[in-house]
Amino acid sequence: MLLNVPKKTPPATGVILAGGRSRRMGQNKALIELGDSPLIAHVIRYMRLVTDELLLITNTLTEYAHFGLPMHSDMIPGAGALGGIYTGLTYASYDAVLCVACDSPFLQPKLLSYLISILGEYDAVMPYTYSSNKDIGVTNPSYRTDQITLQTLCAAYSKRCLSIIELMLQESELRVHALQERANILTLAPEIWKTYDSEGHSFFNVNTPEDFEKAQTMMKQRNN
Repeated sequence: MLLNVPKKTPPATGVILAGGRSRRMGQNKALIELGDSPLIAHVIRYMRLVTDELLLITNTLTEYAHFGLPMHSDMIPGAGALGGIYTGLTYASYDAVLCVACDSPFLQPKLLSYLISILGEYDAVMPYTYSSNKDIGVTNPSYRTDQITLQTLCAAYSKRCLSIIELMLQESELRVHALQERANILTLAPEIWKTYDSEGHSFFNVNTPEDFEKAQTMMKQRNN
């Protein structure tokens, strides 16, 4: 059963996190050309479709200056994705904040809009997948070893999370998914999010050369 979607999506800030070191890629993955644009340019294009403000969180401001986005460095260095989310929430003009990674070139605007539209009084809305195998979009786990993986970087957050995340950072709790233990989080099962992103492409990240090869194949298929 699908959750009710408000007729109008509330205004939202989009936050793109570009703070990773790309160790597995061996170079700044966000700037690798995928198709006719750098990887992050695809993310920017999709995020602009569904947000009213777009921020880039990075500690290498000069590398991204040519994209013309408002940029902010991590307020708390070394705090990983949680620190990036905290920084984005702090600088966001709107209460609803959509956080994504810089290496997700196949974001689906319909899913992004849906996440924003149902945030309401929740502290965050996070889709989840099953992680027993690495194929995206696993919907029916058949083994007890299957684990739920929250897609914390394709999720909507409320500024209400700020005080919660601040306490987590003070306690050196840097796991984003630990928010589920402290905040009012709505998690979306595959049977819900697949209505808006049937293949789970929004959760596909380019972390390795093999991932990039797959992304190139996916891009060619889309363009044919």
